[in-house]
Amino acid sequence: MSPARLDVLVVDDNKTAAEAVAALLRREDHQVDVCYDGQTAIERLASKPYDLVLTDLRMEPVDGLEVVRAARAADPPVEVMVFTAFGSVEVAVEAMRLGALDFLTKPVTADQILRRVRELRPSPAGELVVVGTSEASNRLRDEATAVARVRSTVLITGEPGTGRRHLARWLHAHGSDADRPLLTARPGQPLDEARLADAGTLLLPNVDAWTPDSQAHLLRTLETLEAGQPPRVVATASPDIGVMAARGSIAPELYFRLAVLVLRIPPLRERPGDLAALLSHFLNVTATAFGKVAPRPTRDQIERLGSHGWPGNVREVANLAERAVVLGPEVFDMEIKPPAGPPGTIPPLAEGFNLTEHLEEIERVLLVRAIEQTGGDRPAMSRLLGLERNTLRYKLNKYDLLDRT
Repeated sequence: MSPARLDVLVVDDNKTAAEAVAALLRREDHQVDVCYDGQTAIERLASKPYDLVLTDLRMEPVDGLEVVRAARAADPPVEVMVFTAFGSVEVAVEAMRLGALDFLTKPVTADQILRRVRELRPSPAGELVVVGTSEASNRLRDEATAVARVRSTVLITGEPGTGRRHLARWLHAHGSDADRPLLTARPGQPLDEARLADAGTLLLPNVDAWTPDSQAHLLRTLETLEAGQPPRVVATASPDIGVMAARGSIAPELYFRLAVLVLRIPPLRERPGDLAALLSHFLNVTATAFGKVAPRPTRDQIERLGSHGWPGNVREVANLAERAVVLGPEVFDMEIKPPAGPPGTIPPLAEGFNLTEHLEEIERVLLVRAIEQTGGDRPAMSRLLGLERNTLRYKLNKYDLLDRT
């Protein structure tokens, strides 16, 4: 697939920085215009359609927020990425509230810029694989990019509504066999050998819910596939598929055949910092589809929504955005239900239940939340969790979270 060429407007009163970004994007074969002040940028937006604006925030007399407003008010609205050396949460929230797609704090590397711009390019799988700039989202984005071009089997785990199917289709669209069809297998339905041989990706959705007979048939099919050759296998499942395999409710052989490269999509409660970006993204998409102007939540509404548990994850945010576009901004004053913990926090006691595993999962979730809330600051995490420094380090190392602090 040849990448899409974008019309880009770069806005920065630092001429050296602006020209450097423009040169970087031109090497990627994009059409790039450069402005050195906000007023000129707004005039350009009124006279020419763009696909993307990259703007600095701190400019005088017209700042980057005014450029964001003008870009999002264009017909059709233009996507905006904001750069600033003053990356406070308040400014980030305001930029996202106005409709900015992304927020990057200077100094910004060439790799960061190119990665974000490449994700914006249209593809059969949609605009973005992951929306948000939290550490968890950035890590998933990097991991997905790393595995997209290889034919290794991928297991995508996540709670309902986190975007497992979207990520699977993105992997296919960005893989080396994107010119071949994506074939979706269904439990109880035999796969046509000719279609299987022609496929670029074999998608196995919700494989942990398949019946034992369907699992056995799937195993026999997987044994006929040649490693390193198309189709590449991508399966989706709930986060506890490993526990299910240990208990025997899913065939262990099938689990270990699928769990070659595992991509875990974190639930929204583990990355609350992504809420503003997600809501802005879905508001923009829905408003464009419906031909309406997207309402924007106030800063207070965003902060209040941040305390909601979001049991429906990203899908619940998308639903809220659609209701807001249709019914108006008062929808943002929804009923708030605090997080109730991960699914199965108080599971029924039955044969096979493992108390140690259950408590460890809760402990890991709380550690991840503490990382997100403190930005990985260990002294702050110690105070938040009531743990001694050495105990915290031990637990972070135990759950492979040490490198995130």
